[in-house]
Amino acid sequence: MTLTMQFLGSFKAETGGKHLHIASKRGRALLASLVLAPEMRLSRQSLTALLWPDRDEAQARASLRQELSTLKKALGPTGSEILTSDTDSVSIATGAQVDCDLWTILKDDAAPENAMTLFRGELLDDVDLPLENFEEWLASQRRVLRTRLIELAERHLKATVGSADWPASEACATRLLEIDPFNETALEALMRAAAANGRRAQALSLFEDFSARLDDDLQAKPGAAVARLRSEIAGGDAPGPTAENAPPASPTAFADRPAVLVIAVDCLSTSEDDRMLADGLTEEIRTTLSYWRWFPVIGPESIGWKTARNTDIREAARTVRASYAVTGSLRRHGDRARITVSLIDTTSGQSIWSQNFDGDLEDVFSFQEDVCRSVVAQIEPQIAHAEAERVTRTPPADLAAWHLVAKADEIDRLGGPGYGTPESNAAQLPLLLKATELEPGYARAWSRIARYHWRNFIMGWRSDREACAAESGEASQRAIALDPANWEAHAFQALVQVFAYKNYKAGEYHCLEAVRLNPSAALARQVTGCTMEWLGRPRIALDNLEMIFRLDPDPSAKAAIYGDMATCYMLNGDTEQSVEVAKRLLEIGGSYSRGLQRCAATFGHAGEMELAAATVAKLRAAHPDFSEDYVRSTYPFSRTEDLEFFIEGLRKAGCWS
Repeated sequence: MTLTMQFLGSFKAETGGKHLHIASKRGRALLASLVLAPEMRLSRQSLTALLWPDRDEAQARASLRQELSTLKKALGPTGSEILTSDTDSVSIATGAQVDCDLWTILKDDAAPENAMTLFRGELLDDVDLPLENFEEWLASQRRVLRTRLIELAERHLKATVGSADWPASEACATRLLEIDPFNETALEALMRAAAANGRRAQALSLFEDFSARLDDDLQAKPGAAVARLRSEIAGGDAPGPTAENAPPASPTAFADRPAVLVIAVDCLSTSEDDRMLADGLTEEIRTTLSYWRWFPVIGPESIGWKTARNTDIREAARTVRASYAVTGSLRRHGDRARITVSLIDTTSGQSIWSQNFDGDLEDVFSFQEDVCRSVVAQIEPQIAHAEAERVTRTPPADLAAWHLVAKADEIDRLGGPGYGTPESNAAQLPLLLKATELEPGYARAWSRIARYHWRNFIMGWRSDREACAAESGEASQRAIALDPANWEAHAFQALVQVFAYKNYKAGEYHCLEAVRLNPSAALARQVTGCTMEWLGRPRIALDNLEMIFRLDPDPSAKAAIYGDMATCYMLNGDTEQSVEVAKRLLEIGGSYSRGLQRCAATFGHAGEMELAAATVAKLRAAHPDFSEDYVRSTYPFSRTEDLEFFIEGLRKAGCWS
């Protein structure tokens, strides 16, 4: 008999029509992790780290044994045949009669109609395990599944619109909008279906309603493609399903950005196990890159899973219109492996970046995950940098301006973590001003000038903080006027609006615009996290702040990020997590005054009086004139209760009586 499991929404399991009762949340999570694992196998070490991270190794392994025993009994007479284990790993047996909703969605030939019917809710909606490792894994898997579902739906919509199958198109688009409320591919399909059936007013109403929701929730406007469609319909020429106007696979603004082709990782040995590892690594790189929605990612199947050794990279990239290609190779020596990954500019054929990753294969899938995270952390900045060079080869007209900004950026990189030093910041200004003299319309230089003035404002490196704020705001606004897509300028404009003027609506718009323009930018995420913190939305703030560590495992502004996180966890009622982050901040913060203030407030509320006393002593040394008035004037909480809560934490810590 087949064991059938449902993991989307509420968990269900049955065999032969009989419901199986699996009450343990860890048991359900264990089954989900196995069915999603390559070859349905995980090491005991991985499982204990995922589900029992708070116990020592012996206790965790004992808990895993007990959980496995309970699960096998719950699965019925064939439980021991389905769920197998040895001293090193746990797996679902090869050939076991097992089926689940996740496989239906993830398989290569998945039918969009079936997948959307099965998507009854998020993965393991009824499993709540407050374990950091598990929560991170669950969030990652949910993103993969949601992305896959959207991919299937968008592909189906393109086909149904192309064949004028309007009922199927409307059904799919309606369901997709339930899952992804701001999906413009779905909106376009609904508008085309309505227009094709003579319902022009409805098509226009769909656009207006979507536009209003987009403005209310994200302070953004619909993309160019759907706006053009609206104009066409309003003009009376309802567009038909032609190749030219069929809905794109993704919003135009996204599709127009440089695409990245992931070429299959080359296995440099004849071992079948190594080849499978290389293929798995290829998929992981593609999937992980897809989390960063700043650029389209084209998978290896588009060129027949060829490796760099057996294909012409430039020709392959040309066929799929990719500006960049990621290539890799795997070489294994016993339990050690070396993975080499390169980023190629396919227009010139030159290697932009290459790096080796060495590690043990005791737990191959954990190693694979580490490699992929490192790849993404390196590749995204390299792509951004290379694309900036490509864009500026013609503008600015005077290439000396580009070199001046590049030199200023180099000074900034060498200036130390966080905001650097007053000296490194000051050294950049003459170069940036000279760049704007040579090329007044160079938006990138103006955004860097905004950065210079912002740092003087927030760090107090110049006495006239009001003037610093005004100059940063003017420079960032000028950059936006020159280039509305300059995400960095939007980020600094958001900071100025919130900190200097407490204009929360404007700050919210600009920070969200920065993330929309480049969701892979750590600065955009940090600014959005900070802004949402002041707006009284700590959970949204944390989503953005936590994302930074996926973008960059060791960000230069780590202390400031930890400070925001500690306060947001505290405001969100998660005292334990707030204390944990504050401890990390205390270890690296040194004499960072604002960080020490965040730590003191956290420890005060948590009743950690020994830590509070030590922090207050450091704070007094770093900031002798620290006062309640300083907090009230420099912490721009929009909600009075949040400000008073923060001040109460400082008072409890002993900052003042």
